[in-house]
Amino acid sequence: MKTHALVVTLTLLLSGAAFAAPPDALLTARTKLALLTTEGVSSGAIHVDSADGVVMLYGKVDTAGQRAKAEATARAVGGVRDVTNQLQVVPVGEAKQVARTDAETNTAVQKALTGDPALADSSIRVKSVAKGAVILSGTADSFSDHLRAMRLTSRTAGVRKVTTEVVSPDAFGKREQVSMLHEAGKAPRSSARDMETTASVKLRLFAAKDVPSTEIGVDTEDGVVSLFGIVPTAAVRDAAGIEASRANGAVRVDNLLEVVSSTQKAAVVAKDADITRDLSLAMKDRPEFKRVTTSVKNGVIQLTGAVETGWDELAMARLARRIPGARGIENQLQVDVLR
Repeated sequence: MKTHALVVTLTLLLSGAAFAAPPDALLTARTKLALLTTEGVSSGAIHVDSADGVVMLYGKVDTAGQRAKAEATARAVGGVRDVTNQLQVVPVGEAKQVARTDAETNTAVQKALTGDPALADSSIRVKSVAKGAVILSGTADSFSDHLRAMRLTSRTAGVRKVTTEVVSPDAFGKREQVSMLHEAGKAPRSSARDMETTASVKLRLFAAKDVPSTEIGVDTEDGVVSLFGIVPTAAVRDAAGIEASRANGAVRVDNLLEVVSSTQKAAVVAKDADITRDLSLAMKDRPEFKRVTTSVKNGVIQLTGAVETGWDELAMARLARRIPGARGIENQLQVDVLR
């Protein structure tokens, strides 16, 4: 994959010309990167998730202006069809600034970058610091490394703003795509590994019977899984938290799900034959699912066969779970790249 300076990369991402429909995990990562490079948005307190091109923002910001700016930034990312803005405006007053000279900030950021084992294959460094505004330069071995370097920098005390001139791939590599759901516990902590953990959580939620998983947002940072959205009962909230805690790579679960009983919907009763028919129609003209075989028993959809990437596996599970009457998923799909 060719690499580009981020100035060029962000132009492509924001225009949408080159990436009309990126996978959800990549769309989430690109939205996070865009928020990290947007001045005036406290992106560290914003959780991001994506589903079929719709980006969900959740968390707390200081002002209505920040809320609007975060949404505008997300909408400008290439491939985003819509944004669900669940950010809450909670004024906390002027944050106390850490008293650090630019030289001290430079040292602290460089130490964070060089001390992170996930960035060992990259050469990302601090180009300059001026009044807390940090510019990063160098090269990133992967899109994941670039995103992680930006996050580490933005969280360093004394940093007011982050700009990047890092040369980086503009998407996850083939290995991350293939292993999205199966290697989350095997690699050093990285942005890609967090994406894998998020995917693993989602797959477990799709499989969980009677949990409205397609309405739950998931975000992972350093192995800490955040669940957000609205569920009908406390039992559903607790069940979702338990499933998330069992996912590959999950270190801890921050269950932010809100219980709002008025959203409880009457269960859709559908015969297995109806579910089979609707699922077949939904899979029609989807070449990525041509090797997938399905069967339905008592509302539970069994998936067998093969897909090319972990993203396709997750997309198939989501599509199946959204069929009216589907109660759960038994996933037996294999990730098998066609040569």
